[in-house]
Amino acid sequence: MIDLTNGPIHISSGPGSNPNSMCLTMISNILEEGGKVIWVARRLTDSQKSLDILGHLQEKEMDRMMIIEFGENLEENSKNIKKIIPLLKKRDLLIVEDWCESYGRVKAKDANIMVDFTKINKDLQIVITSNSYEDASGQKRGLDGWMVRGEKALLGAYRTVWMTKVQEQFQKVIITDGDSQKLVILTPNGFKNT
Repeated sequence: MIDLTNGPIHISSGPGSNPNSMCLTMISNILEEGGKVIWVARRLTDSQKSLDILGHLQEKEMDRMMIIEFGENLEENSKNIKKIIPLLKKRDLLIVEDWCESYGRVKAKDANIMVDFTKINKDLQIVITSNSYEDASGQKRGLDGWMVRGEKALLGAYRTVWMTKVQEQFQKVIITDGDSQKLVILTPNGFKNT
């Protein structure tokens, strides 16, 4: 669904686009393919959603996943993550869900941590997520008037991939990656191509 092979990705998600389910879908795919996952989340998702999307995995696959809930303390948890990153390989994934708050200015120290992650292991697949916000200038900058959190602070370290819910189309989302767009649908078992 999202090409992870072209460098670190910042998923900027619009309202109702369900980036958590996209993260769980990517985690499932990586584990099925034999990779390892470090899943870092501000707040962990409800257990039923995780079970729906990851429940089919075997114990040996789940053993290759580490879960870290950082709450308001990304900086402290990042120290341990930075120690693990060099041990990961090309098919492995570091995913940081809600790396910044959905309101106010992005904290410079959090943006620096995200950039630091990309410098430690160039082979590692990295995905971070945040919520898009509306362009208050009225100029409709960004993607249809939606802007990326921390865009300037992350410039050059991550490419932006947008998730936008299709209005009045139950569970359908458009993934915009550069000039390409893809329509995906959310099923109880995660996102699938249409």
